[in-house]
Amino acid sequence: MSIRPIILIICRPWILAGIISLIILFIGAGSLKLTSAFSSSLKDKVIVIDPGHGGADPGAQNSGLKEKDINLDISLRLGKVLESKGCKVILTREVDMDFFLPGFVKGRMAKRAELNTRIKIATENNADLFISVHANSFPQRNSYGMETYYHLKSSAGKALAEIIHEKLTQVQPDNKRIAKAGDYYIINQAEMPSVIVEVGFISNPRERKLLLSEDYRNLVADAIGTGVEHYFQAFPQGVQDNSPTAGQEGPPTISENTYKLYFSNENLDSLVPEDRQINQSVWTKLNLSQKASLVMSELIQGPLSSKLTPTIAPTTKLLSVTTQNGLATIDFSKDIRDDFPGGASGEDMAIKSIIWSMTQIPGITSVRILVNGEFGDSIGGHILLDRTFNSQLDV
Repeated sequence: MSIRPIILIICRPWILAGIISLIILFIGAGSLKLTSAFSSSLKDKVIVIDPGHGGADPGAQNSGLKEKDINLDISLRLGKVLESKGCKVILTREVDMDFFLPGFVKGRMAKRAELNTRIKIATENNADLFISVHANSFPQRNSYGMETYYHLKSSAGKALAEIIHEKLTQVQPDNKRIAKAGDYYIINQAEMPSVIVEVGFISNPRERKLLLSEDYRNLVADAIGTGVEHYFQAFPQGVQDNSPTAGQEGPPTISENTYKLYFSNENLDSLVPEDRQINQSVWTKLNLSQKASLVMSELIQGPLSSKLTPTIAPTTKLLSVTTQNGLATIDFSKDIRDDFPGGASGEDMAIKSIIWSMTQIPGITSVRILVNGEFGDSIGGHILLDRTFNSQLDV
């Protein structure tokens, strides 16, 4: 008998249709509430998107593809994604342009002024987040994978980078890279949580082909947008920054018979030491500046192992090396900048390889890098050489 009412209901189509309509209405109302709650975490959030490079600065280039164009296209797509989620979106540029001062495209202070203008846009608009979009490049064609960087001292930036990167790896499941701290000027100077997203290596044939696809660019933009959304859901009140994280201790000092040169591995995700033998009869006769010059000349020449990759353009000339009170000042020819293949990762590796190779020498604790005699230039436009560096770097 208890089954009969159910049978009667099922046997009356008009009653069944009414019940189904009520169920759909109920589910729809619940879904509407969920959607509203889901998007409320982004409502009125101000997101500044910075398409890296532009105008006179093409960024990395490969096979006719320019980084600045990829950066802009994906940034525009990302802007639409975030606007659809309720954000107020501001792009530092919406066309192919730069922010260089007239007559100052290269050299000391040029890149600083250009990057400061981008940061100023975020600051003046009270941005909640700052996202700088870039593409990578490296001489090794097999280097592959999207990357996300944050400022070492920003817990909020770290949380944002890790969430975005997790979403990017869903687009690229074979990507083994992780979100990492980076010593990049634009995220160091930004006052709000900031990340650099490297959307892939244009030097890698497979990834370059993907980046030429509109569908793939949409997937990347959607992944970043979803990462931003999930960040605000996870941390609606923001993330409290902790005390600065200490970097690694630095390289070991030179042993009695060998010193180490630091080169990139094939994947461009870590520095690898390569031992070089010391000729004691020669080494002991050299002063500190001469020892530093010898080590740096060997670094420019590149690795002996085919499994390692040079970090400095081989056309680079070592103009001078001087040492005083533990500081080594190294002056490179402009080729280190002009022949740099591009990419934030490559620039990071280049600078760290110089610092680590130098500070292993007893008596050298810090390094200043000049380009053609100028202090404050940049090798690739992401890290400004406007300070001294020591071995306490997060490699």
